[in-house]
Amino acid sequence: MTVNINALINSLGKTYKEMLDAELIPYKTPPTGSSGDPDVSLDMAKEGVYLSFKRDGRVLQEVTLRIQHGKVNNWIFPNDLPMGLQKEMTRQWVHENIGEPLRSSPPVVIMKRSLGWTDLFDIKGMSIPVSMQVDYDITNNVRSITFMPTSELRW
Repeated sequence: MTVNINALINSLGKTYKEMLDAELIPYKTPPTGSSGDPDVSLDMAKEGVYLSFKRDGRVLQEVTLRIQHGKVNNWIFPNDLPMGLQKEMTRQWVHENIGEPLRSSPPVVIMKRSLGWTDLFDIKGMSIPVSMQVDYDITNNVRSITFMPTSELRW
């Protein structure tokens, strides 16, 4: 089942109910979270999409696209990507086609797990100010892309 990624990104700041009514979410599983957590989430694993909502009002605050899926062999992101993004991208490709990032974080090792670069970009032309965070693996291939309202940015 495919989802409209562009519409999900444009739904940042909207409620879960508004998104359901607009038929942007392909199934009726409500977002869940741990008791006391200020956020709830909906992981649409088959679609490669993770949505995070504020618990209070279930307002969409993050759309993450899983370009690589470590648990699935030969994973290919099943949806059309917005803004000319491709299903296989390197850090060099992103810089050449998207531009230079506002900020970057170099590779680190956390608890024996190696993480690659992380770049932050400002996305123009959206109804609200939106930031795009691109996470890379240690070989500089795009691992995931997260879109969030710039007001929610914690860099």
